[in-house]
Amino acid sequence: MAVTEYLARLTIVSANDLPKTDRLSKIDPYFVINVNGQQFKTSVKDDNENPVFNESFYPRVQRGGQGLLSGQLELHLYDEDTFSDSYVAKYAYDLSTFTPSQLDKPLTFNLEYVKDKYKSQNRSPTITIKLDGLVQSFSSLRTMFAAMPGFLTNDVNHACYIPIQESNGLIYVGVEYEANGKIDFKVYLTRPGAPLYLDMLVLSGRQYTKVRRRLYKDGHMVTPGLVVFEELKVDDVPLNMDFNQLGLIVFDSQQLSRTNADQVVTAHGWKGAMTFAMATKVLHNVEIDMHNQEIYMTVDPGETLLLVDYDKDDADIKLAVLANPSTTNKAYDLTVRGQNVKKMTELYVPPVPKLGGRVQVTRLFELDDLQYGTRFEDIEILRYQLSNPRQYTIQGITRLMG
Repeated sequence: MAVTEYLARLTIVSANDLPKTDRLSKIDPYFVINVNGQQFKTSVKDDNENPVFNESFYPRVQRGGQGLLSGQLELHLYDEDTFSDSYVAKYAYDLSTFTPSQLDKPLTFNLEYVKDKYKSQNRSPTITIKLDGLVQSFSSLRTMFAAMPGFLTNDVNHACYIPIQESNGLIYVGVEYEANGKIDFKVYLTRPGAPLYLDMLVLSGRQYTKVRRRLYKDGHMVTPGLVVFEELKVDDVPLNMDFNQLGLIVFDSQQLSRTNADQVVTAHGWKGAMTFAMATKVLHNVEIDMHNQEIYMTVDPGETLLLVDYDKDDADIKLAVLANPSTTNKAYDLTVRGQNVKKMTELYVPPVPKLGGRVQVTRLFELDDLQYGTRFEDIEILRYQLSNPRQYTIQGITRLMG
């Protein structure tokens, strides 16, 4: 029977009705957890017989062909003491009894005293845990895709790079395992100037998707054999996400227009460096949010607004895409001519109201880490016509959930 290694998220939620270990004070509890030879330890909760931990750990577990886990989860309760900690109680859980219906559900177990002297207190100590996540580990993913043409790994950083086969090496999906138990997903374009527009988003329900984007004008080597020119990143994705709901959409794109921020702001009377107070007095035909210190200027009527956001005495440049029928089959971009670019996009479903509800914004682009002295004329605003959408899911590409 095939056995696959998975990463799980184990949360020690709380414990209740813990005994005293001396006559003068309550217990100072902590738990030591063993999962198939891996050991973890919670923090200590001083003087607390009903501690709440809510601490998560990320053990590797084995899962057989029938979906059953194997091995044992051991929970050991200790009382911290100045000179020598006391071993108080324990519980051993057979992981093969865990069922899919118990995922992300609190499970409460009765702790067993390790010494008879605690029984006289007539307490019934319990521990509550949750187990969820269950995604294939780096080593399992590496083994599963090893035979795929073009598949690459970075064993030091625990990252797998999976080519979308029908793209003929043009598009890669990266899965990077973080030490904190979370996963970063990246999508790469391996050719400069490819007439494609890539988008990552949550596919159903009420959504907020933040995607970090990077452009590398001369290419960037991610790992030997993989040089990329564009990168999309969704970071710190929790293990318990349904990866069928995290999507990648690839469009063919054709550029419709290109302008720069200087042309936009000059048309509204912008001159030189301006504080928010100066801008509100000098600029014309603009929308102003006095509370948030934001100034909006039309770029493409009914489609986009250039937003100057005064944040902590600094002005951030953003592009707001309006929720109108004219924007549904178009894409937009905010970039800096001739530079490597870091930016962030935020997608809102449903759209968010701005300017007291006068406009509805479905997406925001924001430039990150602009070089000091970047001029408005170097900031470019691009507009594209989209066609031929191809939709993928992260689960379909990576099979992370098995």
